[in-house]
Amino acid sequence: MNKIHTALTQAHIRYAECGVTAVDSYHGYSMKSPVKFFSVEGGIVDLARVFGPLEYPGLPYADASLSAGELGFEARFICNEKDEIPRKSATSLGAFRRDPSDGRYYDPLDCYPTLRSKTFKPVCPEDENSLFENAVLLSRFPRAGDPGGKGFSPPKQVSSLWQRDLLSLILQSPGSVVALEFLRESGFIALHWPELAALLLVDHSKDCHPEGGGWAHTMEALGYRKTFSLSLSLAILLHDIGKPRSESSEGKRFDKHAEIGAAMARRFLTFLSFDTKTIDDVHFMIRWHMMPAALPRIPVSAIENIVLDQRFPELLELYRCDEFSTFKGPDAYYDACAAYRSIMRHKKNPYRNTSGRKMPQTFFSVRS
Repeated sequence: MNKIHTALTQAHIRYAECGVTAVDSYHGYSMKSPVKFFSVEGGIVDLARVFGPLEYPGLPYADASLSAGELGFEARFICNEKDEIPRKSATSLGAFRRDPSDGRYYDPLDCYPTLRSKTFKPVCPEDENSLFENAVLLSRFPRAGDPGGKGFSPPKQVSSLWQRDLLSLILQSPGSVVALEFLRESGFIALHWPELAALLLVDHSKDCHPEGGGWAHTMEALGYRKTFSLSLSLAILLHDIGKPRSESSEGKRFDKHAEIGAAMARRFLTFLSFDTKTIDDVHFMIRWHMMPAALPRIPVSAIENIVLDQRFPELLELYRCDEFSTFKGPDAYYDACAAYRSIMRHKKNPYRNTSGRKMPQTFFSVRS
């Protein structure tokens, strides 16, 4: 944010945080949003003079864009004339602004009652950006009840960047489940994310999953997050997408669904143009999300490379959300954590291997 502020200030271009970025500032949300929105007084030519690597993504909610790079987030710019209400806004909250130079907020369409009450209700104007903006804003105002997506028609064609922005913004917010239910009701998920829609067809055993089928279980698991890490949130959302394509085998209802789901998640995230590290991390967590349950019993030598991977603590967090959403209780998760701590403790001991067994000692004799 400082680099954008410095560059635009030095160029004497007035700008403001707008839409969901201003809403996040107003409510003091601490999550690190992957995308931030700015309203700029000026045109694309003015921005191009300031930012060399400016991009023109053809998004319905942005005239220009900056990739993450050293910023740590992607910037989306809306160009406006002086004192003009920001364009490309489907709701009153879309026009809400914050001036970073003095911290003042501007509310041209009187949305303060919604901000104070935190009870945003979707509005359905004839606008190409309506579904995107309503879904993202719903994720900032978690509420119970009907998500209100039935009156919306999903766009038939949307870019992979549009979809990535939408999914990233929704998942890194407290109301992810409400927003995803909104997209499901609108028909968007069935049309554009069939891998997720197929979870609605997964019928779970009530003994193991009293919370419901595949979709209900996934939404329940998202609700147990303690952080809004993007890789963790994506892994939770996609961890069971292999179940609809798996088969029963040797008493296993969804045999090899972790392997199948990991491959499907890689293809899905690659299509949405997520970065390589995020894709690899999500693939790792989904591929091994069933393993922590067996950690107290399985020989350490067979899984040492997985357990010692720096991503394993986040894998344990996925396992916690997965287990707790089934109402089984916390015992299996705590057993897995205890086993992991034991392995890591032995790893630090030069006289024992990761299984806790004494290492053979080598003695040297010194000849005179």
